[in-house]
Amino acid sequence: MHPRDPDNQPPRTPRPGGRRLYGITRRATDSMDRWLGRVSVGPADVPADAPPPEEPPVSADLLDLLRHIGVALIASGETTNQVQVILDDLARRYDAEEVHFFVLPTGIFVRVHDSRGTAVDLLEASVDTLRLDQIGKLYRLIDKIKRTVPPPVQATADLEEILRLPPPTAVWLQLLGNVVLTVGLGLMLNPTANALLGYIVIGLVVQLLIMLAERMPLLSTGLPVVAGAVVTLLSFGFPHALGGGNPQQLLVPGVASLLPGSTLTNGSIELASGSMVAGASRTIYGLNKLVLLAFGVFIGLQLLGPQGPAGPEQLRQLGWWAPILGVLLIGFGHSWRASAPPKSLPWLLMVLYAAFAAQKLGVLIGGGLLGSFLGGLIAVPAAYLVQRNRNAPPTQVAFLPAFWMLVPGGIGLTGVSQLVAESNADGLHVLVTTTLTVLAIALGVIVGSGVANKRPPRITPMVDQLLGPDTGKHVAHGRPTPTKDKSQSGRNRHAGRSPGAGDVPGSDRDGLR
Repeated sequence: MHPRDPDNQPPRTPRPGGRRLYGITRRATDSMDRWLGRVSVGPADVPADAPPPEEPPVSADLLDLLRHIGVALIASGETTNQVQVILDDLARRYDAEEVHFFVLPTGIFVRVHDSRGTAVDLLEASVDTLRLDQIGKLYRLIDKIKRTVPPPVQATADLEEILRLPPPTAVWLQLLGNVVLTVGLGLMLNPTANALLGYIVIGLVVQLLIMLAERMPLLSTGLPVVAGAVVTLLSFGFPHALGGGNPQQLLVPGVASLLPGSTLTNGSIELASGSMVAGASRTIYGLNKLVLLAFGVFIGLQLLGPQGPAGPEQLRQLGWWAPILGVLLIGFGHSWRASAPPKSLPWLLMVLYAAFAAQKLGVLIGGGLLGSFLGGLIAVPAAYLVQRNRNAPPTQVAFLPAFWMLVPGGIGLTGVSQLVAESNADGLHVLVTTTLTVLAIALGVIVGSGVANKRPPRITPMVDQLLGPDTGKHVAHGRPTPTKDKSQSGRNRHAGRSPGAGDVPGSDRDGLR
């Protein structure tokens, strides 16, 4: 026999029992792998190679619109808190909830945060104030955006057109407006017939300086100092001809158009509401402008040299009607000087007289601080009530002239002047009184805004919260009606609005992203 060749041996046939053992082992290992996969990955985990979720990008045109509207609102005299509320509302109208804002008196910071990362942009704001006609058109544009949600490019073009509008008031009417405003404030603060000529002359000269500063940047920087010095030279240089022997009474009405009353009040409101950076910067800016005015008064007194003994005052006090007439003149003068919208003068006067009556009532009951508080308290609801009428201006337009009547920075100028020029201890007392007056007005505005924005309680949300939103049916007019589609309500919640709020039938909101 020949030995067997191992390479030529026939293949070995597996036994039936080994085949079964192999199948059982294979099924067991597969089950074990599947179990380990479920334990390690989990049902809610996403594989590592899955693409990130697609999110609609925020349009650059929309961001540009929001930034420019925010800067325009700052120039209209709004507080930073209110500017942020308005911008958040506009962003929700365009379904851009991933946009966040940080508002300062000098600029707007915009942050966009989504799954792709974070981007921040900003736009600087100037300290110039818009005219009343521009403020009115700005708020009309905001209302239009909330109603119709136009393309951002179109809304931005409309805003730029508003900001480029030339003054609708003639130059001579602006001069007359500041003269009338100065006379009106003078009749409220010092109603004497001897000072009427001084109010007219000083009001005309100050408005000429303001118009000249608009064309000369160097004069614009030092305008408070120059105006304070010129008013002091006129008041104390011609005390009997212009002031009836009491030149101090001409100072505050003469520079009233430069007083930082609204700046100090808005700064106090922002500090009280927690906006420390914005409030502190506004307050410091207002105090700095007040000090510059007082420095101008000091320069004027130094140029005049030592003053001789004051002669006898020849004051002829006007009657009880003088302050009431002064409010009327303030309304006319401010509407001409700041180019108020057409047909808005009667509504401005209504707000002014409401705040004036509240201020006088507070003075009679508890003194000047209570009068300042009640004046700020009544001015805001009065402006909101005025806005409800068909031809009435927006709330901000009707509310701004009230600052000119309350004059929160008027006494402060006198106090700083006394501290600088005379080292009089009474100046410190006046400064403390001015600070308390500004705080009283700010507190009144805060309370008045809360009263004006307060909505009556609704029973339906409370019932839904107690019973749950998915109760199956709601009762309307005594008959059960089916609930709304959950997907539709979910879309409305995602957009930050209640169903139907601000929606326009047939508008393609997704196409505006």
